[in-house]
Amino acid sequence: MHELAPLIFDLTIMLGVAGVVVLLFQRIKQPVVLGYLVAGMLIGPYTTHFGLVTDIPNIQILSELGVIFLMFSLGLEFSFHKLTRVGVSALITGFIDVSFMILLGYCAGLLMKWTSMNCLFLGATLAISSTTIIFKATGELGLKTKRFAEIIFGVLIVEDLLAILLLVALSTLVADKNVSSFNMLLSALKLVLVVGAWFLVGYFLVPSIFRRIATYISQETLTIVSVALCLFLVTVAAYFHYSTALGAFIMGSILAETVLIHRIEQLIVPIRDIFGAIFFISVGMLINFSILSENWLAILFITLTLVCGKICIISLGTFLTGQSIKTAVRAGFGMAQIGEFSFIIATLGTTLNVINESLYPLIVAVSIITTFTTPYLIRFSGRLGSIIEKHMPSRIKYFLDSYSTWVYRVQNRPEQNPLLRSVTLRVIVNGLIVAIIFILLNQFIFPEIHQLMGRTEPAKILSEILAMVISSPFIWGMLFSYKSVQLPEYTKTTLNPIVFLVWMATLTEVIILSIATFHTWAVTGFLVLVALGFFMVAYRQLEQSYHWFESQLVGNLKKRPSKQSRYEELAPWDTHFVEMQVGDKSPFRDRMLGECQIRQKYGVNIVAIRRGHQAILSPRGEEYIRCNDTLVVLGNDDQIDHFKRKVILASPEKELSDHLANFILKPLLLETGNAMIGKTIRSSKLRETLNGLVVGLERGNKRILNPAPETLLKQDDLILIVKVKKTE
Repeated sequence: MHELAPLIFDLTIMLGVAGVVVLLFQRIKQPVVLGYLVAGMLIGPYTTHFGLVTDIPNIQILSELGVIFLMFSLGLEFSFHKLTRVGVSALITGFIDVSFMILLGYCAGLLMKWTSMNCLFLGATLAISSTTIIFKATGELGLKTKRFAEIIFGVLIVEDLLAILLLVALSTLVADKNVSSFNMLLSALKLVLVVGAWFLVGYFLVPSIFRRIATYISQETLTIVSVALCLFLVTVAAYFHYSTALGAFIMGSILAETVLIHRIEQLIVPIRDIFGAIFFISVGMLINFSILSENWLAILFITLTLVCGKICIISLGTFLTGQSIKTAVRAGFGMAQIGEFSFIIATLGTTLNVINESLYPLIVAVSIITTFTTPYLIRFSGRLGSIIEKHMPSRIKYFLDSYSTWVYRVQNRPEQNPLLRSVTLRVIVNGLIVAIIFILLNQFIFPEIHQLMGRTEPAKILSEILAMVISSPFIWGMLFSYKSVQLPEYTKTTLNPIVFLVWMATLTEVIILSIATFHTWAVTGFLVLVALGFFMVAYRQLEQSYHWFESQLVGNLKKRPSKQSRYEELAPWDTHFVEMQVGDKSPFRDRMLGECQIRQKYGVNIVAIRRGHQAILSPRGEEYIRCNDTLVVLGNDDQIDHFKRKVILASPEKELSDHLANFILKPLLLETGNAMIGKTIRSSKLRETLNGLVVGLERGNKRILNPAPETLLKQDDLILIVKVKKTE
């Protein structure tokens, strides 16, 4: 009889015990991830004395696959459009969090009389929250579409990028004993170039390929292709010594822009669940109760430092970027844990022999404790946020609301002059592509040319010429990045300052890249002059080549986003859109919308009704609600939950209608002299004039969601309208 492989026996034990424990946890309405951790504790080597699980190396490999597929699944749900929506808030909050948590952890280590290097690594491990744990916990609690969860996911991405820089910085610090080493700056620039190249190439190629194969690809083939692409970028990330989880996430976000995203998400779920379960079970197996008993004071102190520090710092950072108090509090409580990146940082310190061996099990113990507490903290944060807002002194509430409103207005003020944003974006993107081409030519093509020619200088010159020729369309894109916008009057002089700055930036980058990559000091100037002559001769061809590339890239990025991401772009403040299907037992069935008084009773607004292939925008009071209609509802988390729980039966998620994909959220500021000042919303005829629905109104520090038609409009009111965008 064929002998059974140890890995199969181990998986039988792991998944069998986990299945029983998870069923029990579901019965008592506890998060599934906690069941996985408990199952790992029950079968771990520190609990049983006879070794239920023996093939540890292969289990670790499967556990790493769990992290990869969890990050890949997160990328599928967190597309480019969602990243841009929370980008500023996430970027600022992420930097604040990582910086202050490193300092806080360092101080905590000093209080425990640790060495400076142990203190530094402790701070680094406490700075990075766990993406996989948060992703799993919010999913189990049904909170992934909430506003605070979007902020958390954005901050986690920033933290993961900073964690990579942190690993590089710590390695350089240990090697050079110099925190301001120039190698750290070079490593940061390399990270930007490498990750930028992944995004640019991925967004340029992958969506176009998937559009061509969408009509005939089967589910089996789509699964294989998606997993292959994920593992391909994971392999590329490992080749460049970056986190495999980062590569998986980036490929997921690239596939999120394809037309097959909904099918891919459904196919990846079973794979993610299996390997994700193995990951969390293996984490539970690491619990060593003897270490917990010997160092329980240190573990308790570090845990309290982590939880209190994360809650305060994340909440403050989130609020400073314009989010409400409740959203900020929920974001802080949701990120009060550490995970996989902390293990990697602690392992680095152990490998470099600069920290005590006991630090790693302490970090694992803190991670496991905070993994248990995370779901409960997330649940508690909602009630706490409501209590804070309810009992906050009126003066403080007025100040905080005024600040939040000001930030929102600044972020959503209409752009009168798109010159700076458009030109800067084109210069940065094309400059990034040019830098990538020069570096790739230097790394891969130059050695081959040098081997063929046998002489160094001619090989450098030829490689530099090739780099300039290949990157010439993108150099053209930098030089003439201002052509697509209308220059303001003050620039229309003999010496145009905008054109001068753009050309100087372009030529400076080309010269620096040429010298830095090929070291051709004497030849670079001559080649730049030759390149300018080449540009004059091949001007039209370069223009056509660049516009083709730009249209392909922009076209892929502007493809119709998913239902949820599209709704998020239309929702003001801390609100969001949700689709709810009218059931046959709904009290609204076969009644007129005005008769139901939904806005008056629940505070939500019915923005649209989907009936088959028809979409009714801004339905009037005499519109009937039919059975199986899908209502597009706008409100905050509490209003929507109350409305859904009381009267509507939820339906499975559906793809966004083509009618709704043409809507935009338009802010309208009533400045002095506006004819609508002094009129009500109804008498101003905004609905008829703009073919849109008023969904919000800001007046001073006061925000009115779904204002009544009788609301009187005043000077400096900011009206938020969902309307059909103009076709170009």
